[in-house]
Formats: sequence, C-alpha cells, structure tokens
Amino acid sequence: MNASDSPASTPATVALASSALAVGRQRALARLRAVIAFALLLPAVGFVVAAAYLYQLEFADARLRMDRAARIAQEHALKLFETNEMLLARMLDLLGNASDAELLARSEALHDRLQRMAAGLPQVQGLFTHGADGRSLGNSRVHPPPRDIDYSDREWYRAHRSGGEQVFVSEQIVSRLTGEPVFDMSRRRELPDGTFAGSVHVSLRPQYLTDFYQELAATVPGLRVVVLRTDGRMLARWPTPVAGEVVSPDSPLMQQIRGGVSSGDSEGPSPFDGVEQLRSFRKLGRYPLYVVAAVDRSVVVADWRRRCAWLAVLVFSAALGFAGMAWLALRRAREELNSAQRLDDERTRRQRAELALMQSQKLEAMGRLTGGVAHDFNNLLMVVNSNLYVHRRLRPEVAGSPQLAAIERAVGSGAKLTRQLLAFARKQALLPEHMVLQERLPALLDLLRPLLGSSIELSCEVASDTAPIEVDAAELELALINVALNARDAMRGSGMLRVRARNAAAAEAGGDGPCVLIEVQDTGPGFDPTIIDRAFEPFFTTKPLGQGTGLGLSQVQALCHSAGALARVDNDPAGGARVRMYFRAAKSVPAGPVEAGASPQELQHCTVLLVEDNDAVAQATREMLESMGCTVYRVNGGLPALRYLEDHAPSVDIVLSDIEMPGEIDGIALAGELQRLQSPLPVVLMTGYAVRLEQAVRQRLDVLPKPCLPAVLADALAKALARSRAARSARAGQAANA
Repeated sequence: MNASDSPASTPATVALASSALAVGRQRALARLRAVIAFALLLPAVGFVVAAAYLYQLEFADARLRMDRAARIAQEHALKLFETNEMLLARMLDLLGNASDAELLARSEALHDRLQRMAAGLPQVQGLFTHGADGRSLGNSRVHPPPRDIDYSDREWYRAHRSGGEQVFVSEQIVSRLTGEPVFDMSRRRELPDGTFAGSVHVSLRPQYLTDFYQELAATVPGLRVVVLRTDGRMLARWPTPVAGEVVSPDSPLMQQIRGGVSSGDSEGPSPFDGVEQLRSFRKLGRYPLYVVAAVDRSVVVADWRRRCAWLAVLVFSAALGFAGMAWLALRRAREELNSAQRLDDERTRRQRAELALMQSQKLEAMGRLTGGVAHDFNNLLMVVNSNLYVHRRLRPEVAGSPQLAAIERAVGSGAKLTRQLLAFARKQALLPEHMVLQERLPALLDLLRPLLGSSIELSCEVASDTAPIEVDAAELELALINVALNARDAMRGSGMLRVRARNAAAAEAGGDGPCVLIEVQDTGPGFDPTIIDRAFEPFFTTKPLGQGTGLGLSQVQALCHSAGALARVDNDPAGGARVRMYFRAAKSVPAGPVEAGASPQELQHCTVLLVEDNDAVAQATREMLESMGCTVYRVNGGLPALRYLEDHAPSVDIVLSDIEMPGEIDGIALAGELQRLQSPLPVVLMTGYAVRLEQAVRQRLDVLPKPCLPAVLADALAKALARSRAARSARAGQAANA
C-alpha cells in the first residue's frame, strides 16, 4: 500500500483533521483569552478589596498621628505656660507692696532685675509691670519705662481691674512698645488691703510655638496646629500666621470646646478656609486654652492614593505579565514574520546613531580645542588693546597715527575672528547687536559664495523698509551657513538660492509684536511631507550615512530661540524648500558708541581690586585703569581676593574679575560671595567665553567680553559703582530712619 492509499490521506480524513485542528486552535485561543481575562479580572477585584481596607487603615493611622501630635503640643505648651506662671509669681514677690512712686524711683534697678530674669528664655519677649492706671512702671526691654503709653484699653487690664481670673492669657496682639506680635500671660497685683495695684506680665513670642510646630510637622506631614482660647481667639497658628482671625463660635470645633470637653477628635471643614480636616484637640491644664492638631483630608487621601499606586504597580505588573505571556502566544507568528525587518531597521538606526555620536564627539573635541585657543587669543588681544589705550594716553601726540589705527583695526578683526570660533565651539557669550539688515545681510552672504560653488546662483533681496533686529552676528552667520549647505546638497550642485528679508506682521509669526522675516529658499526637490515635522530634530537627517550629522537645522532653531524668535520650514508652492526665521523688530536705535579714550569722571580716585590669573592681561589692564585715574590692587585668584578683602574691603570701591580662573572660586562664585557681604561690593566680570553665562545672567551680574574697548570697560565700571553708591546711600538712609 502506498501513501496515496492510506486512509489518513483521503480528502475526508484531511478535512476531518483540518476541522479538528481548527477546533483545537479555537479552543486554545479561547483558553488563552480566558487566561488573559482572569489575569486582569481577579487582580482587579483583589485590588479593590485591598484599597478599601487601606482606606480605613490610612484614616485610622491619621487619627492616631493627630492624637499623638496634639499630646506632644499639649505637653510643650503646658511647660511653657507653667514656666511663665512661675515667672509671674517671682515678679509679684519682687514688687511686693511697693507703691507706683516707689517702683518708679527704683525703675533702673527693677529694669536690670527683670532683664536678668528674662535672660536665657527664648520664648520671652519681655517682662512688664503696669500700675493701676494702666501705665508702665518698669520692664525688661527699655529704661526708663515709657509712661506716655496707656494700656487701660487692653482686655487684660479690664479683666484684672474687675478682679477676674488670677492668670489671664491674651490673644495674639501687637506690642505697642516694640511692634512685635506677642501674647501675654498676666496676673493682678494687689495691696495688702486688696486694692488693685496693677498687673505683671510675661509677653511671649508666638514664633516660639510655631517654630516647635514646624519641627513637629517635619515628622507629621501636612500637620496644622493652632493654640486658641475658649472664646475662639488665637495665640499662635502653624503654618499660616495669625492675622486677626477669630474662630466662629458656630463652628463644630468651638461647639465641642465650649461644651467643656478636655480632649477629643472630630472631622469637618476647617474654621479658617473650609477645607475638610481630621482634628484632635486637648485642653491645656487649668488654662482656658486648647491646642488643636489637624491634617487636611486631602493629605490623608493623597497618602492612601500613593499606597494604592504602589499596590497597583505590584498587582497589575504581575497580572499584566501573565496577560502579556498569553498575548505573546497569540501574536507570536506575526512577530516572527516581522522580526527580521525590525532587526534590519534597528541595525540601520544604530549605525546612524553611532555615526552621529562619533561626529558629535569630534565636533565637541574640536569645539573644546577651538574654545581654548580662542580664549587664549582673546587674552592676547586684551593685552594689545589695553596697551594701545595706555600708549595713546601717555603719548597723545601719536594718538591719531596710522600705525596705531592699523593696530586697532587688527584687534577688531581678531576679536571678530575669535567670536566666530567661539560661536562654532558653543562657548561664546551671546552678544546681540543692533543689526540693520540692508547693510549687514549682503555682507554676511559673501561668506556663502565660496561654499555654494559657481554653479549655484545666489541672490539677496532686502526690503527698504525692513526694520533692524537684535541678534548675535556670529550665530546668524553660522545659521545661514548651515541652511546654505543643506540647500546645496539638496540641489546637487546646481540651482538658485534666494535670501530675502522683509517686515512681517505679528499674526504671521504668531508673536505679540512686529517681526522681521529672513527667508532662505532653494530650487531643490523640497522636504518630504512625511518627515518635515522632524526637520529641526537633533541628529535627524535624510542624507546617507557619513554625509550628514542632522545638527544644521537644530542650530538654526537654537539661534531663533535664544533671540526670542521663531524658525519654520516648509515647501514653497512654486517648488523648493523654504527656511523662515522670524526675529522681533528692534524697538529703538541704540546710542552711538562711546569714543575710545573717554574716561568717566566717576572713576577718578576710584580703588579697583583686579582679580586676574594671567600676568600679562593683569599688567595691561592695571596700567589702563591707572591711566583713567584709578588706584589698582591685583590678586591672582578668587581665594586670594576674599583674603585681601577681609582686611581691605572698606578701601575697595569695585572688583574687576575674570570668570575663568584656577582654584575653587571662579569669577561668578566670587561675585556671589561679595553679594552676601553686609555692604556688597560691585563686581564687573570679564571673559573670553562664558561656559557658565546662564548662571551669571540669573544672578544679574555685569559681564564684558574680552577684548573690550577701554571706554566700554570704564562705562561698565562707572555704572556698577554708581549703582553700588546709590544702594549704600539708601541703606544708610534706612538705618538713620530706624
């Protein structure tokens, strides 16, 4: 019998087997679906039950925490009031049966004794004694006692005069003597015949209680504590200070307190802001005072939610794991078919990412090398520029010579070159300048012609009414270069690149004011609509491996963001790609440059501490400042500067420091230390490149680039010195008024 004659090979058998396999597959799929359903349903039910249990447990724990916090606050407050009641007894013993005249006669001795009694007690604001007329007889704060202040309108005076309770505790009040917030513990003073002779007081600082409650709140998150009298008037409150509030007698809390209970728990809206709270309150011994500890219900619910979140992570992670395994079984065949394609795509993406990373590392290394060279070159230019200024001051007869003018032009060209190098290295402190595009844009485009080649035509159109903008010239140059290189590659060496500039309405740029548009358009194939949204994404490129890093357009976007502007890319309807950069129009024309050699009168007889580690730069800068009439002292680092100022700070008017210096304290850190002095010294910083420029800007420090014109340096020093002197005068006036 051959295989074709086997019963298993007949069509009916094959159909039966296929049907059985189909049924088996359906059953297997049904079982997998059931596993997925149970893997999700059972943990969900268990989670709901556990969450309900945790809810009850969380609130029970919160009530225990509030009760414990109330007990601690009660013990602390009782010790405070008992200690001060003993002080009141000692004061009564000290005064004895002396009359007002006798106490006033020995008010100085009484003042000294009260001062000694209050010493070492941080909670005590002052000890006071008043006569039957409500006027001061003596205190621990000032001597002689101010007899012109009448306290007969205080509630404690009325209570003691009427022979009320022995110890009276006031609400929080403002001291008429010192203006501080205080609350009083006081006792009535009587003569031997029972006649009212006045009162003695211990004024307490509410801050003493709130500081303790703040420490307590560190161990009990969300804790709120208030100390109040039985009439609802408050002595102290954490975390919100007392501002004259009175707890309404109709509130559930006050109804419980007025019911005479010594302690208890409650829930309900806060009497201050209506927020639902859990509360525990306790009476302070025999005093008509209560301490209330509370926590917002939302805080307890938030803690419960955090626990539930962790529980959900544990429960549903396991559930999703089981469900995921079943789902993987269902999707296994499809995943196997797609795995090869995904592997190939992943390998391509990895190769592109590795190449981009290598290119980025190369650029970073080149940037560091370029930044270091440019920084050192800036120092050399600073030396040349400073000595040029000094030479002109010392030899005015040759100040206008062509040779010195040539040196000055060379310094300017060198400074521009280093700014371009530092912009490439991303270590340049951005220096926005007032740029008139009708003049500058054609000159900037001269940089593009050698890059594009002779087969690509370059045109530039700037509308005559185009407003000026504020932008860093070196960054704009780099942005135009990046766009031009992308356009050259897209046009494959042949085509036209058009650069246009015009005014743009605020609605067009999506801003809130007039804007200026710089548009670069090529005649290439344009952007693929499927990837145009990723054009500004760092490291994204459509070029083959090894021919692009994906960093060009990201630099364009970074420039626009740093200038408070906007960058867009799209395809022109007539063909080709467009890169549009919107800049805010400048609001005003800047003042003309200060003439070189001008020295503000404010720097005459000014003492400058120069902090510079480069000897050549320090020597040149010192001679330049001395030629302006300054007295200059030089140190070579931040720590030596601080040591020098410890002994000579009063004789120094201003500090001029480099930012980048060896040691633990650079220029920015030195400026921060000097700002914390009792009399801050003005600081002007100088730098060739500002790695920490953002920190300096946040601290509102004056930063000048190297090299800078002597007139610019003099102007910056004069302005900083003027601001410092104005601040000192203001502080002196405030001190005199105080």
